[in-house]
Amino acid sequence: MKHTVYLHTGTNLGDRLANLNKANTLIAERVGGIIAQSSWYETAAWGVENQPDFINQVLMVTTTLSAQEVLKKVLEIETEMGRVRKQKWGERLIDIDILFYNDAIINQPDLTIPHPYLQERNFVLAPLQEIAPDLVHPKLKKNITRLYQLSTDTLSTRKYTLGKPTRKPMNGQLSKYNFIAIEGNIGAGKTTLCEMLAKDYNCRLVLEEFTDNPFLPLFYENPERHAFSVELFFMTERHKQLQQNLANRDLFQQTTIADYFFIKTLLFAKQNLKTDEYSLFQRIFNILNATFPKPDILLYLHRPTEVLMKNIRKRGRAFEQEIEPAYLDTIQKAYFDYFRTETEIPVVIVEVGDINFIENENYYQELINLMNDNYKTGMNYIQVQ
Repeated sequence: MKHTVYLHTGTNLGDRLANLNKANTLIAERVGGIIAQSSWYETAAWGVENQPDFINQVLMVTTTLSAQEVLKKVLEIETEMGRVRKQKWGERLIDIDILFYNDAIINQPDLTIPHPYLQERNFVLAPLQEIAPDLVHPKLKKNITRLYQLSTDTLSTRKYTLGKPTRKPMNGQLSKYNFIAIEGNIGAGKTTLCEMLAKDYNCRLVLEEFTDNPFLPLFYENPERHAFSVELFFMTERHKQLQQNLANRDLFQQTTIADYFFIKTLLFAKQNLKTDEYSLFQRIFNILNATFPKPDILLYLHRPTEVLMKNIRKRGRAFEQEIEPAYLDTIQKAYFDYFRTETEIPVVIVEVGDINFIENENYYQELINLMNDNYKTGMNYIQVQ
């Protein structure tokens, strides 16, 4: 059974943004999928003086864990990241608090939910109100917007932006990685980003040719009837395209960038096919996939469902207009379920919210910067603001 948990994270020591990003990665791995996350908010330390300012964030997470299990996991993450409890409201490398667990009211010796002081602290209310303004406090019977309005906390809370100097890749080369896959849900902007990068850095470009699939409009009208045809066509076309491009590397185009990776074929098929169809499809996929190299790095552009829906409407493809938010949520879950099993390559989940990297050079450059950093294999969670 899935549960919805709201977590607050905060830090005022060391590289604060790196601390939050690492915490997000560990939460996604050990607690559950991060469905939404607020902007970063900076504020003075609460209840004490002469401390560095905190950066805070609120996450909405879905989990199969009980509330006590969530508590155990977040305490383990705090300890692993090096938190030392010296004094009440003291400096901390990372702080993770459970704000809500569904609409439960829990009073146990080591766990109180909702968090007993959230309504008194702007550094919690501001980011919480950003992602869940209508969430109703089960004890106080007021939504978060109203609680924020009634707050008596006088500490200033302000959004925190990167402000990092841009750094262009050296020698005009996009990245130290030779094969980069950029993925995302429908409407995330992955193809647009790939096209921009290929143009600016002379990369070999591999784009999914979805418009050539004759079954796609039929699938959106009647998914059950046309699912196998649409998925089989996608798989054979992707296989042919990747085989042609990956087998013949161009010496003058050192980086290959693709707006999909082949395993995407299996993820979509699992959502769309009946059990017997999927079993047959998987056998064919495994044969075709055996000869393909994985990308050196996978970047996943993560946007909230409402932003995806807005982008889909804006680009106006007729056959996409019947897509429902629930379908996008299902696809997103399939991606994240796979990411938790990937142990051979870095998977960098980039929370881009509603940013427009086409019009804003700073956002675009920050995405380029991410393609030159070092990552551990498996999931890595990064936020761009």
